[in-house]
Amino acid sequence: MNIKARITARKILLVYFYEQYFFILASKKDTVLDNIDKIRKIVANPGDDEDIDINISKVMQNDYYGDFDHEIVYIIENYFAKIDHADIDFDYIKNVGPHFVKYKDAVRTAVDTHAVTFGYDSMDLMDRVLFILGYIEFVELKTPKEVVLNEMVELAKRYGDESSPKLLNGIGHKIFEELEKGDTKEKPKKKK
Repeated sequence: MNIKARITARKILLVYFYEQYFFILASKKDTVLDNIDKIRKIVANPGDDEDIDINISKVMQNDYYGDFDHEIVYIIENYFAKIDHADIDFDYIKNVGPHFVKYKDAVRTAVDTHAVTFGYDSMDLMDRVLFILGYIEFVELKTPKEVVLNEMVELAKRYGDESSPKLLNGIGHKIFEELEKGDTKEKPKKKK
């Protein structure tokens, strides 16, 4: 496995999953534009001086929205154009990316089951994205939990807020242990 290509693929899916949550929230909140800077952090390469223009109205008017393959092509062409395609793990994208809808409710339930003082819906959007990315990789690719947790924590250090790494590590560890044991019965919710 090409580690650099896998890291790039994860970043592409971070943008894709973030976009999915963004549009879900856009129909519910007026303040969703506050999250634009998070995407800028993901797609900006260290040392890039140019401003990354993210035009939400353009994205929402494009025909690609709603078609996974076209969305990924759009993201790569518009946000990762400087990356050589040999440096992208397309198998990872193909095996993880399309499962967003399939697992988003399971991730919400799992996080709500293990979070003590807050609910999934009150979490930072980037933390949600990192949870679903790690969850899908763990379930679909059978990546060892230690590897998935390490990647989630590293991405959280780079793109999340100060408390994100600890949050993702603690709750993620519990979720993956539960999945390994096959104990995925829904437990009563503790908070909202």
